Amino acid sequence: MVAQLLQNQIEKIEYKEKKYIWILFSVFVLFVVSYGYLINCTFSYGVSKQNMEKQITLLNSSVNSLEYEYLGLKNNITLDFAKSKGYISVITDKYAIIDSSSKNVSLSINEN
Repeated sequence: MVAQLLQNQIEKIEYKEKKYIWILFSVFVLFVVSYGYLINCTFSYGVSKQNMEKQITLLNSSVNSLEYEYLGLKNNITLDFAKSKGYISVITDKYAIIDSSSKNVSLSINEN
C-alpha cells in the first residue's frame, strides 16, 4: 500500500523536477567524493611530514657527530704534524695582486 502511494507520487513529479533532483544528487555525490579525496590528502601529507621530521632528526645527529669528529681532528693539527706531512713554515707572507692603475692586466708579487 505504501509502495503504491510512493509510486503514484513519483509518477506525479514532472520532468523538470526529476532533472533538478538528479542534478542536486550529482552535486551531492561530487561533494562527498571531493571531501574524501581532501581528507585522504590531508592524512598523507601528515604522514609525510612525520617521516621528514624523523629524517631531519637523523641528519642532525649525523651532522653533530661529523662536527665532533672535525673538532677532534682540528685539535690534533700542530706545527710538528704539519712538518711531518711536508709543509714548511713561511717567514714572510706573499700575496698576488692585480695592478688596477694600468690598462694591461699584470700580476705582481708583494712581500710583507
